[in-house]
Amino acid sequence: MVRARYDRLTRSLHWATAALVIVTYAIGLGREFLPKGDLRTMMLAQHISFGLAMLGIVAVRILWRLAAPPVAPAPMASHAHLAARFAHMGLYILMLAAPVVGIAAAFIKGRTVGFFGLEIVNPFAINVAVGKALEGAHELAAHALLALAGLHAAAALAHHYLLRDGVMARMLPAGARA
Repeated sequence: MVRARYDRLTRSLHWATAALVIVTYAIGLGREFLPKGDLRTMMLAQHISFGLAMLGIVAVRILWRLAAPPVAPAPMASHAHLAARFAHMGLYILMLAAPVVGIAAAFIKGRTVGFFGLEIVNPFAINVAVGKALEGAHELAAHALLALAGLHAAAALAHHYLLRDGVMARMLPAGARA
Protein backbone atom coordinates (compact mmCIF):
# COMPACT_ATOMS: atom_id res chain seq x y z
CA MET A 1 0.00 0.00 0.00
CA VAL A 2 1.41 3.39 -1.01
CA ARG A 3 0.56 6.31 1.27
CA ALA A 4 0.11 9.99 0.38
CA ARG A 5 1.89 11.27 3.49
CA TYR A 6 4.42 10.00 5.99
CA ASP A 7 3.23 8.05 9.01
CA ARG A 8 3.36 9.43 12.56
CA LEU A 9 6.56 7.58 13.51
CA THR A 10 8.41 8.78 10.41
CA ARG A 11 7.30 12.37 11.03
CA SER A 12 8.25 12.15 14.72
CA LEU A 13 11.69 10.73 13.91
CA HIS A 14 12.22 13.41 11.25
CA TRP A 15 11.46 16.31 13.61
CA ALA A 16 13.38 14.71 16.51
CA THR A 17 16.39 14.37 14.21
CA ALA A 18 16.07 17.99 13.08
CA ALA A 19 15.94 19.17 16.70
CA LEU A 20 18.93 17.01 17.68
CA VAL A 21 21.00 18.24 14.73
CA ILE A 22 20.33 21.87 15.68
CA VAL A 23 20.87 21.39 19.43
CA THR A 24 24.02 19.30 18.99
CA TYR A 25 25.50 21.75 16.49
CA ALA A 26 24.63 24.76 18.66
CA ILE A 27 26.20 23.22 21.76
CA GLY A 28 29.32 22.18 19.85
CA LEU A 29 29.74 25.59 18.30
CA GLY A 30 28.78 27.51 21.44
CA ARG A 31 31.28 25.77 23.66
CA GLU A 32 34.10 27.02 21.45
CA PHE A 33 33.45 30.54 22.71
CA LEU A 34 33.87 29.54 26.36
CA PRO A 35 37.14 29.61 28.28
CA LYS A 36 38.60 26.25 29.26
CA GLY A 37 37.04 25.02 32.47
CA ASP A 38 34.14 23.12 34.00
CA LEU A 39 31.37 24.74 31.93
CA ARG A 40 33.16 24.06 28.65
CA THR A 41 33.84 20.45 29.72
CA MET A 42 30.20 19.99 30.73
CA MET A 43 29.05 21.36 27.37
CA LEU A 44 31.32 18.89 25.55
CA ALA A 45 29.73 16.07 27.54
CA GLN A 46 26.27 17.33 26.53
CA HIS A 47 27.39 17.72 22.89
CA ILE A 48 28.58 14.11 22.88
CA SER A 49 25.40 12.86 24.57
CA PHE A 50 23.14 14.64 22.08
CA GLY A 51 25.34 13.40 19.22
CA LEU A 52 24.94 9.81 20.44
CA ALA A 53 21.18 10.37 20.76
CA MET A 54 21.12 11.66 17.18
CA LEU A 55 23.05 8.59 16.03
CA GLY A 56 20.50 6.34 17.73
CA ILE A 57 17.52 8.18 16.25
CA VAL A 58 19.08 8.06 12.77
CA ALA A 59 19.67 4.31 13.12
CA VAL A 60 15.99 3.85 14.04
CA ARG A 61 15.01 6.08 11.10
CA ILE A 62 16.99 3.96 8.68
CA LEU A 63 15.51 0.72 10.01
CA TRP A 64 12.00 2.16 9.92
CA ARG A 65 12.53 3.56 6.42
CA LEU A 66 13.41 0.05 5.25
CA ALA A 67 10.37 -1.47 6.98
CA ALA A 68 7.65 1.18 6.52
CA PRO A 69 5.24 1.15 3.60
CA PRO A 70 6.38 3.54 0.85
CA VAL A 71 5.06 7.05 0.35
CA ALA A 72 3.84 8.09 -3.08
CA PRO A 73 6.43 10.09 -5.02
CA ALA A 74 6.10 13.84 -4.59
CA PRO A 75 4.68 15.76 -7.56
CA MET A 76 7.87 17.13 -9.14
CA ALA A 77 10.06 16.83 -12.21
CA SER A 78 12.47 13.90 -12.56
CA HIS A 79 15.55 16.12 -12.08
CA ALA A 80 14.04 17.44 -8.83
CA HIS A 81 13.43 13.85 -7.65
CA LEU A 82 17.05 13.03 -8.41
CA ALA A 83 18.27 16.11 -6.51
CA ALA A 84 16.02 15.23 -3.56
CA ARG A 85 17.28 11.65 -3.53
CA PHE A 86 20.94 12.77 -3.49
CA ALA A 87 20.20 15.37 -0.80
CA HIS A 88 18.49 12.79 1.41
CA MET A 89 21.33 10.33 0.86
CA GLY A 90 23.82 13.06 1.80
CA LEU A 91 21.84 13.94 4.91
CA TYR A 92 21.80 10.32 6.09
CA ILE A 93 25.52 9.88 5.39
CA LEU A 94 26.39 13.06 7.28
CA MET A 95 23.99 12.30 10.17
CA LEU A 96 25.87 9.03 10.63
CA ALA A 97 29.39 10.24 9.84
CA ALA A 98 29.46 13.38 12.01
CA PRO A 99 28.69 11.63 15.32
CA VAL A 100 30.69 8.47 14.55
CA VAL A 101 33.80 10.45 13.61
CA GLY A 102 33.28 12.83 16.54
CA ILE A 103 33.00 9.98 19.04
CA ALA A 104 36.05 8.26 17.55
CA ALA A 105 37.99 11.54 17.80
CA ALA A 106 37.05 11.97 21.46
CA PHE A 107 38.04 8.40 22.32
CA ILE A 108 41.31 8.54 20.38
CA LYS A 109 42.24 11.87 22.00
CA GLY A 110 41.72 10.18 25.38
CA ARG A 111 38.59 12.08 26.39
CA THR A 112 35.91 10.59 28.57
CA VAL A 113 32.88 9.73 26.45
CA GLY A 114 29.51 9.26 28.03
CA PHE A 115 25.83 9.24 27.31
CA PHE A 116 24.09 11.60 29.71
CA GLY A 117 26.35 10.59 32.58
CA LEU A 118 26.86 6.92 31.71
CA GLU A 119 30.51 6.47 30.81
CA ILE A 120 31.37 4.44 27.71
CA VAL A 121 34.56 2.38 27.76
CA ASN A 122 37.20 3.57 25.29
CA PRO A 123 37.87 0.82 22.73
CA PHE A 124 40.75 2.71 21.04
CA ALA A 125 44.39 3.41 21.79
CA ILE A 126 45.11 7.06 22.47
CA ASN A 127 46.79 8.92 19.63
CA VAL A 128 46.36 12.69 19.94
CA ALA A 129 47.54 13.43 16.37
CA VAL A 130 45.00 11.04 14.84
CA GLY A 131 42.36 12.34 17.24
CA LYS A 132 42.97 15.93 16.11
CA ALA A 133 42.68 14.88 12.44
CA LEU A 134 39.42 13.09 13.18
CA GLU A 135 38.20 16.14 15.10
CA GLY A 136 38.79 18.25 11.98
CA ALA A 137 36.86 15.72 9.88
CA HIS A 138 34.06 15.78 12.47
CA GLU A 139 33.83 19.57 12.29
CA LEU A 140 33.78 19.48 8.49
CA ALA A 141 31.02 16.83 8.49
CA ALA A 142 29.02 18.84 11.05
CA HIS A 143 29.25 22.05 9.01
CA ALA A 144 28.33 20.16 5.83
CA LEU A 145 25.39 18.55 7.64
CA LEU A 146 24.07 21.90 8.82
CA ALA A 147 24.49 23.43 5.35
CA LEU A 148 22.71 20.52 3.64
CA ALA A 149 19.96 20.53 6.28
CA GLY A 150 19.53 24.26 5.64
CA LEU A 151 19.16 23.58 1.91
CA HIS A 152 16.69 20.81 2.70
CA ALA A 153 14.63 23.20 4.83
CA ALA A 154 14.81 25.91 2.16
CA ALA A 155 13.60 23.46 -0.48
CA ALA A 156 10.72 22.38 1.76
CA LEU A 157 9.73 26.01 2.32
CA ALA A 158 9.97 26.70 -1.42
CA HIS A 159 7.66 23.77 -2.12
CA HIS A 160 5.26 25.04 0.53
CA TYR A 161 5.19 28.77 -0.19
CA LEU A 162 6.27 29.13 -3.82
CA LEU A 163 5.22 25.92 -5.58
CA ARG A 164 2.30 25.17 -3.25
CA ASP A 165 2.49 21.52 -4.24
CA GLY A 166 1.84 19.88 -0.86
CA VAL A 167 5.30 18.31 -0.59
CA MET A 168 6.04 19.85 2.82
CA ALA A 169 2.58 18.97 4.16
CA ARG A 170 3.50 15.29 3.88
CA MET A 171 5.97 15.75 6.77
CA LEU A 172 3.93 18.16 8.91
CA PRO A 173 2.11 16.87 12.00
CA ALA A 174 -1.40 15.57 11.36
CA GLY A 175 -3.91 18.40 11.46
CA ALA A 176 -1.30 21.08 10.71
CA ARG A 177 -2.26 23.57 8.04
CA ALA A 178 -0.80 22.58 4.71
